[in-house]
Amino acid sequence: MRIALVACAVAAVLVTGGCGAAPTPLPSPAVASSWTTLAATAPTPLLEVAVAERAGRIWVAGGLRTDGSASDEVFVFDPAAGTWTSGPKLPEAVHHASMVSTPKGLVLVGGYVGNTLTVATAAVHRLDDGATAWTDDAPLPDARAAGGAAFDGTRIVYAGGVKPGGIANEVFAFVDGAWARIGRLPVAREHLAATSDAAARTFVLGGRVGGLDRNLAIVDLVEGDSVKTIGQLPTKRGGVAAFWWPSLGACLAGGESPGGANPQVECIAADGTLARLPDLGVARHGIGAAVVDESVYIVLGGRTPGLSTSDITETLTLP
Repeated sequence: MRIALVACAVAAVLVTGGCGAAPTPLPSPAVASSWTTLAATAPTPLLEVAVAERAGRIWVAGGLRTDGSASDEVFVFDPAAGTWTSGPKLPEAVHHASMVSTPKGLVLVGGYVGNTLTVATAAVHRLDDGATAWTDDAPLPDARAAGGAAFDGTRIVYAGGVKPGGIANEVFAFVDGAWARIGRLPVAREHLAATSDAAARTFVLGGRVGGLDRNLAIVDLVEGDSVKTIGQLPTKRGGVAAFWWPSLGACLAGGESPGGANPQVECIAADGTLARLPDLGVARHGIGAAVVDESVYIVLGGRTPGLSTSDITETLTLP
């Protein structure tokens, strides 16, 4: 999230590689419909939220409110009922955190604490299935915010983000109750996203190095102790969310660029094959993404770069 902007045209029909780049058409898989905005709005408009699916419901933790204050609230959306409820509050208000779903429950990793973009935390909190309160887990080796995390089927992988004194390239993994550095991203970056195929592969997508004019489209694959770049998406952007779908691979949604919020949803398979889904109906950044059954949900986020929020959720049936 940045307040200062630089004007840049945004293509409306073809995805682009950023300011001044030539449009690059992508194959579009057969999709039954466009994005649908759900009638049930979230209890509070937020951006820079942590989002994960758990047992068919979508959990939203922390984030920034419209007035710029950090939230300690947890909201739960039930797609089957079309309703929002409240979950156990976080131990502290946090934003730019990451949340993953593991076999035992939800895990919230890192983020900024308080109402600024200056105090990153190494804290890790756990909400086990059936628990009524979050508990502390082993902290990250170093404070991180605006990184990306995913559960790859056996471990939590956390990549990039902002660390004290700069932008991080370290990739950490949580195995057997402890964090360890397993590698480094080829390019340090923050405001990125991560997702996994739950078969030991984690994809790290997009992000930026500072301002919106330094957005990236790089995609890295973490497998074992290996971290390698597998390709570039057509659109450079940060403030993004990612999800996995078997017929598409790792998909990157939304974001913010010098020209405004991004609507693009672009996907990459492990072999570098690219595809695209329909643009979001409402371009947003600082969003979350979750897949329930055969639909993906894009949750909350800001409609314009910088501090802006929304209470909307869009959904799309996946091919």
